[in-house]
Amino acid sequence: MLRFIRYYLSKRDIKMKDLLKNLEKSLVTKGKITRKQIESILKFIERERPFKNKDRDEIINYFGHLVVGYSEGKSNDFTTTIQFE
Repeated sequence: MLRFIRYYLSKRDIKMKDLLKNLEKSLVTKGKITRKQIESILKFIERERPFKNKDRDEIINYFGHLVVGYSEGKSNDFTTTIQFE
């Protein structure tokens, strides 16, 4: 995840730099991000080569260990797949 975030930060025309910097800081200091943070960059990540043929649930499961309070769900709906305890 950090690799992708740093790659996006290196792009000139990206308009979400503040968000990306906050994501990077959270991952470096806490090792975790929130559900809303991952949702905000999901559209970028699903375009990356390793994830092109994956659906959102698979991507979320892949990065789930980085999301605060994540536990793998059984639903295919993204909003219910991330369950918080």
